[in-house]
Amino acid sequence: MLGEESMYSAEQARNLANELVEFLKSKIRDTHRQEEWTQRNLRLLREFTRTKEAESYPSAKDAPLEQRTKQFLWDFIAYKPKSGILLAVESEHEDKEHSILYDFEKLLYVRSPVKLMMCRVAGEEDALKIRRTAQEFMEQTCTWYSPGEVFVLYCIWWSGYEHDNRDFAYRLQISGECDCRGITSERFEVV
Repeated sequence: MLGEESMYSAEQARNLANELVEFLKSKIRDTHRQEEWTQRNLRLLREFTRTKEAESYPSAKDAPLEQRTKQFLWDFIAYKPKSGILLAVESEHEDKEHSILYDFEKLLYVRSPVKLMMCRVAGEEDALKIRRTAQEFMEQTCTWYSPGEVFVLYCIWWSGYEHDNRDFAYRLQISGECDCRGITSERFEVV
């Protein structure tokens, strides 16, 4: 699937996004409380990215002290050494639109084939509203996107029963093939 190369095709990015959604749909369970929400989501993301031979940040709380890493700008990053960021994730437990968009905006500026926004919603109507708002936000906020990159909006709604969750997942892929350019004759110059 994805090798050690630093360039992914649009199809590979889309397949990775689809695989991630299917994984989450099969594994997500009740996460009503914020602490559980964060820890369970991070645990699942670590599990998924290990299958892609990627390192993840932040590390698990139970990792040996010398291996623990903290969160950086994004809630979760999966990184493939000598290849780049494989997956960037933001996760918002609060179901308020402004909180979700605040976190979602961070995903607009990271170079990664797949970007995931996880959020809680009160039902399908809210999921559709967030989808529409995120689309408008992308169109009005950022003027440049990398060809081929995939945004996944993963909305989770709980019916109130322990294992009865309803997931609404949406995918937006920027048209074109992923395109990266290597250094050719460019060199650092004295400033």
